[in-house]
Amino acid sequence: MIAARSSSRRRLVATAASVAFGALLVTSTVTASGASWVDQEWDAGAITALDCTAPDAVDTRAWGRVLTGQVLGASLDPVTATDGIDVVNLAPATTSTGTSAAAPVSALGSDAWAAALGISALSMLDLGAGVTLPLDAGTGVYTQYGRATGTGIMTGASGAVTTDGAGLVSLEVPDASTPRLGTLRLSTVLDSVLPGLGTPAGRLSDVDLEVGAVGSVAELDSCPTIWDTSSFSGALDRDYLVAALRLGLTSDLVSGFGSTVDTTLEGLQLALDTELNAAVDTSIVTAVTSLLGTALQGIAGVSLGSNPAVVTVTGTVNLAPVRALLVQDITDGVVTINLASGRVSADLGALLGEAYADGDGLNGRTANTTVLQPAVINALLTRVSALLTSFVTNTIQPAVAKAILDTAIVVKVGATLNAVVTVIVPVHVPDIIRLDSQFSGTIGGFTGAAGYAAPTVASTVTLLPGQSGLVLEALNLLLAGVTGPLIAAVVSTVLPSIGSLVVQPILVGLSATVTGALATLTGTTVPALITALRPVFDLLATLVRITLNAQPDQPGSVGPPAASPAGRYFVSALQVGVVSGASSLLSLWAASASVGPYTRR
Repeated sequence: MIAARSSSRRRLVATAASVAFGALLVTSTVTASGASWVDQEWDAGAITALDCTAPDAVDTRAWGRVLTGQVLGASLDPVTATDGIDVVNLAPATTSTGTSAAAPVSALGSDAWAAALGISALSMLDLGAGVTLPLDAGTGVYTQYGRATGTGIMTGASGAVTTDGAGLVSLEVPDASTPRLGTLRLSTVLDSVLPGLGTPAGRLSDVDLEVGAVGSVAELDSCPTIWDTSSFSGALDRDYLVAALRLGLTSDLVSGFGSTVDTTLEGLQLALDTELNAAVDTSIVTAVTSLLGTALQGIAGVSLGSNPAVVTVTGTVNLAPVRALLVQDITDGVVTINLASGRVSADLGALLGEAYADGDGLNGRTANTTVLQPAVINALLTRVSALLTSFVTNTIQPAVAKAILDTAIVVKVGATLNAVVTVIVPVHVPDIIRLDSQFSGTIGGFTGAAGYAAPTVASTVTLLPGQSGLVLEALNLLLAGVTGPLIAAVVSTVLPSIGSLVVQPILVGLSATVTGALATLTGTTVPALITALRPVFDLLATLVRITLNAQPDQPGSVGPPAASPAGRYFVSALQVGVVSGASSLLSLWAASASVGPYTRR
């Protein structure tokens, strides 16, 4: 029991002497008087005491509501499906009363009441006049809760909360079964203002906010604070839960980057094919000619002809599998990008933790924490830049390198051979035998890359026309004897080295071409994209306000979720607003609770 000051009367007494003395202290010109008197006055008041255990000590009120606000000027207040629970304990009653239009209320005991709300009821609500709530709600049931006792205890709660019959309530620990609120499709209202702001629809479209489980609890044991106001801050307790918050949007700047990468790959394929099928460098021809000369050593009757070997390479690089990668999601677990659609989505909780460098995410933030603050935008763009750079460097470039190694090529080596035959006397016949070899395989196989089959070779040995008589007979006889050894020499001497002499230098050139083309993407195109995206996200942060732990009585208030007479203390887990200048196009409070006002009876 807290006692009031117990005097029933306050006696006011003054004497003339004391008055005169006080006057003399002020000025010396006042003439003293010998008169004196006593005047007695009485101030009447009731003797009262406040018993905080009595059931009729305090008028109390508690409130909880899952969703409230307005869309395009249409309020959710009259919509039955969103109505919350209001619990009051007012004189002369000594027990509470709970009211709710959204669902039947149930008394939990201890002056506590609850109303269940099926979340699916919030999906695309018709607010009248052709206005709908752009919320693709989840499934499951949330709780709207209130407790108001005559002893001064007040508790309001809504959303993912757990209650019991003892009048206790707490935020749930969310898991896979905890219902999420749903996806708020902000484009429904944003599309009406973007063109007026000079922003093409493609720059910023399909904006949505995916909201996980939400909940809030407000508690106050008010009776002790009536006589000791200094204890109020310690008596009022407000808490909230936002389990997940993911922002998504589509921008033609992002899909345009995807198109640029695709065009780069298309041009790169043409460049690689041109380079692969170009005339073989003279130094390579010289090396192959020398290798053939070495291979012919020891084969009697033949030698390398007077002309260098003829070396050609043919093949077609296929970058279609690489270009197909552009339709897949690129993600680091926090930010996800799809270059085909231009969609970017981001885990705002993770980005907020990075912005504050504490990793706490969405919960435990101070009242009225703004989510789309500059530090969060910076963290998002930094991740977008890193993701795209990594995608080009660690996904596209290795994929192109693999496509090159997978490329099937044919290396042809042709040479003429001199022959020495005996027709009575030895006769030297220049450039009379033709040796043609076709080496087939993949670039990976030629260069010894792991997992690739070794190339194969097929050779032919033919006698060139222009000879007759005994010389021709001798040449045919020689050809029959050297064909086998020549083919064997190609297999044993030329085939093992054709990869290093011919294909490896070509591969080095192809790789340099790839590096140069993709370096332009990472060094120029990605930074240009980030520069272009920054004003888009800055505009988004100007138009869309996302606030955690909304408390209208604290600095940075975004306003109350309901009528707010003096002495009413709110907490909303999440507030989302879309504005156009001074006009509010959408303002939603999710998982709101309040306690108060309260007065001594």
